[in-house]
Amino acid sequence: MWVTILAREYEKYPEYYGATLWLPATRAALQDAMEQVRVPEGGSCRLTRLDGWPKFLAERLSRMEADIQEVNVLAGKINQIGRESIPWYEGVIGCVESERGGRECSVKDLINVAGNLEYFGFLPWIVSDMDLGESAVNGGSVQMLQGLPDEVLAFLDKEKVGACLRETEKGVFTKEGYCYRVKEGWQEIYNGQNLPEQETGSDAILSVRLENRKHSEHGKVWLSLPCSTEGMASTYASLHVESLEQCRIWEVRSAVPILEKKIQFYDDVEMLNELAERLQQMPQKELIKYKAVLQFENWKNIEEALLLTERLDSYVFDPSQISYEHYGRKCLEDLGGWTARTRLSGILILLNTA
Repeated sequence: MWVTILAREYEKYPEYYGATLWLPATRAALQDAMEQVRVPEGGSCRLTRLDGWPKFLAERLSRMEADIQEVNVLAGKINQIGRESIPWYEGVIGCVESERGGRECSVKDLINVAGNLEYFGFLPWIVSDMDLGESAVNGGSVQMLQGLPDEVLAFLDKEKVGACLRETEKGVFTKEGYCYRVKEGWQEIYNGQNLPEQETGSDAILSVRLENRKHSEHGKVWLSLPCSTEGMASTYASLHVESLEQCRIWEVRSAVPILEKKIQFYDDVEMLNELAERLQQMPQKELIKYKAVLQFENWKNIEEALLLTERLDSYVFDPSQISYEHYGRKCLEDLGGWTARTRLSGILILLNTA
């Protein structure tokens, strides 16, 4: 599920586009997106486009001032319940809103609903009072109809039976089926202040999931970088290898998300370990600059990524610039003579070292 975020400080500029983020996202990916859109410390962002979300959720989220952290948790809950349970989830939302007199669910409520499906039943394909009435009469499972002879059941108005049952059960119809409460209870998994814990990946600057090249039956092991000699030895033992050269990279997670797209299965883990050591030593502002340099330069391999860590002084990074137009206005105002190459992730001005 995709979401586009904008820093409120810059959304008035027509040339400002924000950043698009896949949810649920890791802490590192969220932080990176906030840096890309230049949300200042203490500032806030606004959600705009919601792509790939169930329509009923996208419509609700577009009508409220939703926090990106909360929406990320919501996306994680949606993943947990699975696509097959989405119609059930939509029905429970309808039941909750009906119980509250039609008041629309907040993000907090939407998160809590995902943890309370067990208190509600869902009947797929039952989308009207007539469908519900026919199901009740033909199924014979409704207490108020039990004991009635078939001759009497045949004369019942099934639509009215369905309407009566729906009102009694406080049920609701969706396009996919009928939802109703089956037992009392409610678990408050989110109180609106302390977000529930969720799996967001390792906090390591760089992690690789490794596999034995020749014997995949030994499984896959995550290795957090930078790693000590002892940690490497433990990984060798788990994968039944004598060196990392006998491993291949299966998956990558990083506090520098662009690395996840560029690191290949055949890359040298020892070299990645060296890169991780350098990144870990960088102050936060320098790490942000390094991310911008990686987006600015058309680097192709880890050797070049390592080299760029040594060349950061060759760049000036101005995160306050948000677009070509914005930077152009600044140049005109300053009457400067800089030659600039820019990217929306930040402005990098190559120093003239000739």
